[in-house]
Amino acid sequence: MDPLTHALSGLAVAHAGFRQRIGRPAVLAVTAGALAPDLDSVMALWDQFAAIRYHRGLTHSLLGGVLLALLLAWPIYQWGGYKRYRDLAGLVYLGILVHIALDLIGSFGTMVLYPLSLARFAWDLAFIVDPIVTAVFAVPLVVAWRRPQLAARAVRIGLAVAILYLTVAAGAKAIAKVRFASELSQRVIAVDRVAVLPRLFSPLRWMAVAEAPGRLYQAVVTPWPGVLPDIRLLTQAPRNSFVARSDAVESVRLFLGFARFPWTRHLQRGEDHIVEYRDLRFGAEHTANDMVLRVVMDASGIVKRVDFNHRF
Repeated sequence: MDPLTHALSGLAVAHAGFRQRIGRPAVLAVTAGALAPDLDSVMALWDQFAAIRYHRGLTHSLLGGVLLALLLAWPIYQWGGYKRYRDLAGLVYLGILVHIALDLIGSFGTMVLYPLSLARFAWDLAFIVDPIVTAVFAVPLVVAWRRPQLAARAVRIGLAVAILYLTVAAGAKAIAKVRFASELSQRVIAVDRVAVLPRLFSPLRWMAVAEAPGRLYQAVVTPWPGVLPDIRLLTQAPRNSFVARSDAVESVRLFLGFARFPWTRHLQRGEDHIVEYRDLRFGAEHTANDMVLRVVMDASGIVKRVDFNHRF
């Protein structure tokens, strides 16, 4: 989820009864926890691949969150007016858990079990920016400001609405996946796996991706009957010496380990040979949140540079 939604989630959850009992330190603790996991983004200052190497790793894990909560609670305890450190650490950790849950509903993937496992979990239910999810937390805060006595009830209702919304999204996703698989079958297109991923305006609109040896298929699918999806065929680059050399680059291996639906292209621009990698989770090309890695080589296959573009 986006930073605004994370901040609003911390503020809202703090008003679910914690602020009423503890006061402002509770608001500070939960909100700090709701924002803190994304501190790992600072690694991008030193590593252009931080988004896939570190992001949503240690600070987004259940175990790492405990350490983060203990660290963040200390200054709130030291300089605040509430002197029960265990309570403050628990509130920070609650905010961290809310952050992790919001990230899980997206498609990027979160290493919840790090360092025990490097597996990334993603529920693929909501786009990274979802106005409804944001409103679920924003509206109770407006109620808390206008009617403080109704704040806790408003937050609980908001959370119930969020659960209902995500349940509807899960149902719409399942229907869209069946529609896409059925269309592939009717066109006699055999694939190994199919996924349906949220886009802006999901659950009304989904991006479906299917994979077969050497090929990928992509389509925008809706969960209701109607116009059949226009399925786009994306062919993987042929295995040549440039692709083989590019695949051996460390950053490429890192990217391919992260990508769920990698698409490789070999392009030639002047004397340069470019091997381009995209993860279709984030679009095929020219999308608002694309993720693309390009390895630029000379005619002899010597790597001149590696460019990595992402917006996370």
